[in-house]
Amino acid sequence: MLKAVIMAGGNGTRLWPKSQADLPKQFFPFMDGESMFQKTISRLEALLPRQDIYVVTIEEYVPYVREQANLPVENIIVEPEPKDTAACIGLVAVRFLEQELDPVLITLPSDHYIDDEMAFRNDLLTAYRQALQVPGVVTLGIKPNRPETAYGYIKVAAGAEGNVLPVDKFTEKPDLQTAKQWVKMQDYFWNSGIFVWKASVIFSLIEKYMPNLAARLRKIQSAIGSTMEQKILRQEYAMLPKISIDYGVLEKAECTYLIPGSFVWDDLGNWTALERIVKKDHDGNVVVGEHRLLNTRNCIVYSETAVVGVIGVEDLIITVADNAVLICHKDREQEIKKLILRNTIP
Repeated sequence: MLKAVIMAGGNGTRLWPKSQADLPKQFFPFMDGESMFQKTISRLEALLPRQDIYVVTIEEYVPYVREQANLPVENIIVEPEPKDTAACIGLVAVRFLEQELDPVLITLPSDHYIDDEMAFRNDLLTAYRQALQVPGVVTLGIKPNRPETAYGYIKVAAGAEGNVLPVDKFTEKPDLQTAKQWVKMQDYFWNSGIFVWKASVIFSLIEKYMPNLAARLRKIQSAIGSTMEQKILRQEYAMLPKISIDYGVLEKAECTYLIPGSFVWDDLGNWTALERIVKKDHDGNVVVGEHRLLNTRNCIVYSETAVVGVIGVEDLIITVADNAVLICHKDREQEIKKLILRNTIP
């Protein structure tokens, strides 16, 4: 039994101002009239029937999910509040286990760029077969083509070959010097955040490495289907740690395998990602929307409504949304999230 679980509760702060809390990046049309969430659904529908695709999100985003994906109501799993991926994945696992089901779950983000979708699906099927055979974690890894400090990395066992590689360790975001070393090494891959595992396997790992999270998830599980379900879900969820499955479990887990991705992948988590998927003009600019550029080089200009005029600048990100404008040097892009957290913008 194979099912897919799309995680769609994030707010995409690094793509501000286009991505905002009331319309995060996974749900807005991005360049071609279709949202990244819709593209994720379409990719999976070529592999699975619609009734086997589930979405985890928060209450505020349920209308977007219903509008953009014609899924059964019971396939939309609502988190009382965002708690990162450990809680999200654990909640999904106990919901299936409570139904006495133990499917293999494809767990993936809703906002990634993927080219060569047939290769993507073939890699998922390889991961599915591995997860059926071995009670462990299977992930899709991406071979780095640049020193990237915004991604986590996965190191496979030295000398490993083939299309299923044993994992040595998960490593979080490196500094630039380390990333420059790793991009040259054959045994390092980017962590795509796409995982394949049985529901029972991932929950047993949560029990082993995050016992407090597991105990609260058990309380939620025991209330499923009762009149107290929503009350207990809200109470217990408020007490759950806000931590990724990578930090909480995968960095410690054994019996982990990596499938080298044979498709083009990108995490569209920031504005400079557009440089990798949109063709540049003769001055190195990436432009989406109406524009007037003069003596402008290596800039990213994004606007779906207003005409943007730019004169005599280099290496800037300029984005225009309905109610906000961002002007940022490319080297300071990682600070956009800090700008949001300071509560100085709408």
